[in-house]
Amino acid sequence: MSHQRGNTEKRSMNPKRIAAIALRIALQFRRDHRTLALIILAPIVVLSLLAYLINLRGSPMTVGLAMEDASPPVERFSQELRRLPLFNVRDVARDQVEGLVRSGEMEAAVIIPQGYALRLAGQPGPDLEVVVDGSRSRTAPVVLQGLAQVSLRLAAAQSGAALSEPKVTYVYAGPQYKALDYFAPTFIAFFAFFFVYLLTAIGFLRERAYGTLERLAASPLTKAEIVLGYMLGFGLFAMAQAAVILFFTVYIIGIHYSGNLLIVFLIVAVLTLGAVNMGIFLSTFARTELQAVQFIPLVITPQGLLAGIFWPIPDMHIVFQGIAHLLPLTYANFALQEVMVKGKGVLDASVAADLGALLLFAAIQVALASIGLRRATT
Repeated sequence: MSHQRGNTEKRSMNPKRIAAIALRIALQFRRDHRTLALIILAPIVVLSLLAYLINLRGSPMTVGLAMEDASPPVERFSQELRRLPLFNVRDVARDQVEGLVRSGEMEAAVIIPQGYALRLAGQPGPDLEVVVDGSRSRTAPVVLQGLAQVSLRLAAAQSGAALSEPKVTYVYAGPQYKALDYFAPTFIAFFAFFFVYLLTAIGFLRERAYGTLERLAASPLTKAEIVLGYMLGFGLFAMAQAAVILFFTVYIIGIHYSGNLLIVFLIVAVLTLGAVNMGIFLSTFARTELQAVQFIPLVITPQGLLAGIFWPIPDMHIVFQGIAHLLPLTYANFALQEVMVKGKGVLDASVAADLGALLLFAAIQVALASIGLRRATT
C-alpha cells in the first residue's frame, strides 16, 4: 500500500515543477535574441503586406472595341460599355484585334459586326464577337459580366435591347480551362520552392548540429569538394521532389496544359537549384531548426504574396512592383504561365528572359552558399 501511495504522489501534478519548466523555456527564448526578433518582425511584415494586398484595387481591364456598325443603337451600346468602370475601352480595327491581344496590349476585344443593330432591336442579326487572351482565369467572366451590365442598362432605357450570348474566341487556353488549370503553374513553382528550401535548410542545419560538417572539414576533403558535394546531394533531392510535384499535378490531379513538360521541368529545376543554395546559405545563420523555419515568413511568404499568384503585379504600388521583380518566384510564375497556358517554347523571348533571370538567381545563390559553407567549415 505504501508503495502504491508513493507512486500516486509521484504522478500527481506539482505546480512548482510545471512553473520551473515554463520558466526554463521563457529564459531560453529571452536569451535567443534572433528568435525573439523573428517572432516580432515576421508577423508584422506578413500581416502588413497581406492587409495592403487585400485592400488593393485592381486597375480597369484594357478592352478593345471594333465597331463595324455605326448606327445609333450601336453608338448607345458603345457609350454604355465605355461608362463601365471595369474597362478601359480602346478603339481598334478588327484586323488588329488578335495581334494586340497576343502582344498583351489588351486583355480582350469586343467586335460589333455590321448589322448588329438588328440584334439590339430584338430581330435576327449577327452575334456580338468577343476575343479574349485566355491566359488569365478572370478575363472572360469579367468581359461577359460587363456586357451583361450593358444589356441591363440598355433594357432599362427601354431601347428594346436583348443581347444574345456573344461568340467568345480564346487566343490562349480555352473554355475547358478551369480555375485550377490557371493556378497550377504558380502552385507548382511555389510548392517546389517552399519544400526544397525548407528541407534543405533543416537538413543542412542537422549536418552542422550533429557535427558531420566539422568531421568533413577535418578530413582530407577540400572545402571546394565539400561545397560541391553538399550542393550536388541536395540538388539531386530537389530534382526528385520537383519531378514528383510536376508529375502529381499533371497526371494525378489532371490539369489542362499546353507546351512541353520538359521545358516546365527545366524551369522548375532551375528554380529549385536556387532554392537549395538559398536554404544552405540561410541555414548558416540559424542555430536551431526553429530559427531555420522562422525564415519562412520573411523569405517565402512575401514571394507567395508578391509574385503574381493572387494579385496582378501591375496593380501594386511601384515599390512592391520593384520588389516583385527581384523575386525568383515571379519569373518562375511568368515562365510557367507562358509555357503551360500559352504553349510557348524555351526559345520564345519572354520565356528565355524569365529563365535567364532564374539562372542568374541560382548563380547568385550558389556563390552565397559557397561563402556560407566555407564560413561554416572554418
